[in-house]
Amino acid sequence: MFELKLKNNTISLKWGTWAMREFCQTYNLTLERYFEALAETQKDIDKIVKIFFIGYKAACISKKEEIIYTELDVCEWIDEIGSIYVSEGQLVEYFKYILSTINVNVNDVKDTEKKKASKH
Repeated sequence: MFELKLKNNTISLKWGTWAMREFCQTYNLTLERYFEALAETQKDIDKIVKIFFIGYKAACISKKEEIIYTELDVCEWIDEIGSIYVSEGQLVEYFKYILSTINVNVNDVKDTEKKKASKH
């Protein structure tokens, strides 16, 4: 889980299968197109806001907490941490976190496929 540290609060953000699925459904993407869309996200303010909001919702669901914040709140968080134009900081670190979860998931699939192949 990623912890977004604000001046007066810390917001948990989670990215995993549920978040990937939610993002794909929001934008009507196939899994293949999902990876392309992630690469293009820095050019699309709506996708940036959605990625933060979906991560927030996923963390709430995972922790069995009520979803109390809105996309407007997400925009305020982004403004507080330095906007979408920063080249370092929490926004960049959150995207690195998302990419790290994808690498783990892809590596797990590759390891499983190798194990299956070695059994035959």
